[in-house]
This record gives sequence, C-alpha cells and structure tokens, in this order.
Amino acid sequence: MDIKTSSVKPLRNTYAYIEKRFGDKPASRYQEATYDIQEEINFHYKPLWQPEFDLYDKGRTVIQMKDWYVLKDPRQFYYGAYTQTRAKQQEILESNFTLVEKHDLLRNIS
Repeated sequence: MDIKTSSVKPLRNTYAYIEKRFGDKPASRYQEATYDIQEEINFHYKPLWQPEFDLYDKGRTVIQMKDWYVLKDPRQFYYGAYTQTRAKQQEILESNFTLVEKHDLLRNIS
C-alpha cells in the first residue's frame, strides 16, 4: 500500500481588498483584520444627530486624507499585544477549569 501526499493549491492567496494594496501574496492576519474593513457604501440610515452626513462620512471631519490606512501600526504592536493577552487569558481560563474539576467544585452548586 502506497500512501502519497498531495498538495492542495489554493484558489487565491488573499482577499481582493488586500490584493489591491499589497499584491497577490499571502497576507498576514494583521493585514486582513485592519485594512479596508470600514464600510463606505450601502448605508441604510442617516444618523439622527447629523442627517446631512452618512455614517462614517469622510466629510464629517476637518482632517482630510487620501488614505486613512497610512496611519497603520507598522510593527503590529497593538495587534501583537492583543493576541498575547488573549492567549494568556485562555491559559488562565483553562487553569480555572482544571482547578474546578480537580476539587469537584461544581458538586455544591444547585
């Protein structure tokens, strides 16, 4: 019996909105989670507090920029800190579950 490995070629490397910015190459999780995800079209309701503007309207601010995404976190400090914190929280939660199971603490809850 021969066991062969086969490779699966992906249909695409990344999402279209990421490909427009960085080309057809695999994107990092940071890029997928931070670039071009703000909705800019198809708003159904005008805000009651400023009906002359759409939600997230670029004309609402005095600061005008061609591309708001140039203000990025180049070394991904915030994203890295976030993922490290979430990993630590998961470890703590798992240790809490282990403690509860070890001491059978759910037995006394009614």
